[in-house]
Amino acid sequence: MAKDKIPMPFYTRDWLSCAEVKVMPPDVRGLWFDMICYMWESVERGVMVKPNHQPYTKDEIAGMIGKDCSGSYDWLETLIDNGVCAIREDGAVYSRRMVKDEEIREKRRMAGKKGGDVTKAKVFQPKQETVDGSPDEAAAPPPPLTPEQQEKAEKAKKYKYADYVTLTRDEYAKLCSEHSEEGAKRMIEILNNYKGSKGKKYKSDYMAILNWVVGRYNEELQKNGYQNKGTIPGGTGQAGGEGYRDTL
Repeated sequence: MAKDKIPMPFYTRDWLSCAEVKVMPPDVRGLWFDMICYMWESVERGVMVKPNHQPYTKDEIAGMIGKDCSGSYDWLETLIDNGVCAIREDGAVYSRRMVKDEEIREKRRMAGKKGGDVTKAKVFQPKQETVDGSPDEAAAPPPPLTPEQQEKAEKAKKYKYADYVTLTRDEYAKLCSEHSEEGAKRMIEILNNYKGSKGKKYKSDYMAILNWVVGRYNEELQKNGYQNKGTIPGGTGQAGGEGYRDTL
C-alpha cells in the first residue's frame, strides 16, 4: 500500500472530456480506471509495482481486474499503444501524470517541513535566563524536541491558502472531505474576499468558515441552482480542475 493516506484526486469533468480515454471502448476505460486506483495505492505512487517494488507483468495486471475477463491483455496493449500510459525501462507500467504530480507534491512537502522546523524551534525553544532574570546568551541550547512535540508543532502549523486565509493541513482536509475540494476552495475564496475588503481578523479562519461561510456557500449553491458534487466511491473526486486520466 502507499506510504500515506492522501485521498486520490479524481475530477469527473476531466475524465469525461479526455480525448485519449473518451475514444476507447467502455471495457478499456474500465481497466484504466482500475489501474489508476492501483497506481495511487502503490508503494511507488503512479507505477504498477508490487509491495517489493517489482513490476507487475502484463498478465498479472490483466488478472488483477478479474480472471474471467477475456481479452484483458489486449485492453492493456490498447492503453499503451494510445499513449494513455507508458512502460518504464524496468518494464513497469506507469502514469506519467501521476508520477510527475507526486514529484511536485514531495518537493512541496519537503519545503513545508523545512519551514516547519524553523517554526518548531521558535515555539519550543524559550529564552534562557540567569538568576537575575536577564537573558543568558551563553546558556546551553534546549534539548531536542520529542516526537510528540514535533507532531504537535506540525499539526499546529498553518498554511496560507489565500492572501488572508490560513488553515492547518488537517483543517483543509476536513473541509475537502465534507464539502469537496471545489467547495473548500470556494469557501476559502468567500472568506478571503470578506477579510480583504473589511480588514477583518479571526483567531481561527477555520472556525469562521464553519460559523458562517458554510452557510453563505450553501446559499450561493441554491441561488445558482447547483447541487453538491458527488464523490467517486473510495476517493474524493469532484468535477472541475485537473485530474488523473493521463494525461495521468
